[in-house]
Amino acid sequence: MKKKIVFTTIAAAVLVFGAAWRVSAADRDRGMVLYEARCVACHATGVHTRENRKSRNFEDVREWVTRWSNFLGSDWGPTEIDDVSRYVNERYYGFPCPLDVCSLGS
Repeated sequence: MKKKIVFTTIAAAVLVFGAAWRVSAADRDRGMVLYEARCVACHATGVHTRENRKSRNFEDVREWVTRWSNFLGSDWGPTEIDDVSRYVNERYYGFPCPLDVCSLGS
């Protein structure tokens, strides 16, 4: 009986953790909508590949998204920043994405 309770508790914890992990992952499609609504009007795809502005990793992409969000007064929180960063990274850069932003299940 004790083994069954321990197993059930562990299984429940794994399910809860797995569900939370997926929920916390950035939403690429939402990022695309935010990017197209707020960013694309001012620059074309070339802005992402210019040598003097080119990001070197995912954190750089996130820093640029944060910087421009603040500059434009977008009031994006961490969720929107991650959504747009994920979209821009997948669309233009392809850097390894942190699991807290791009979980394997999303």
